[in-house]
Amino acid sequence: MIKHIVLWKLKPEAEGKTAEENAAIIKKELEGLYGKIPEIKSIQVQINELAGAGNYDVALISEFESFETMAVYQKNPLHEAAAVYVKKVVETRAAIDFEI
Repeated sequence: MIKHIVLWKLKPEAEGKTAEENAAIIKKELEGLYGKIPEIKSIQVQINELAGAGNYDVALISEFESFETMAVYQKNPLHEAAAVYVKKVVETRAAIDFEI
C-alpha cells in the first residue's frame, strides 16, 4: 500500500476567496474524488486548526495499491481538474510518498 501525503500553505487570498474558504473548497473537491476514481483506496483532507507561522493550512492523506495506480490517479481528468484550482490558491507545497 502507498501513502501519499501533501501539505499546502495557501495564499492569504486567491480567486476572490480567503485561505479558509479555499481550504474548504480543496477539501470538498478532493474528498469528492473518492468513488469516482477507482485507484483511490482512501482519501482524507484535513484543514489545520491551529494557526502558526510554520504550519501548513491543508493536508491531503491518500492511499493507493501501488505507485503505478497513484500515477493513474494523478493523470485522471477529474484529479487534474481539481489540481488546476489547487495550484491557483497554493503558496507552498510539500509532499511525501512511501510504501507501508
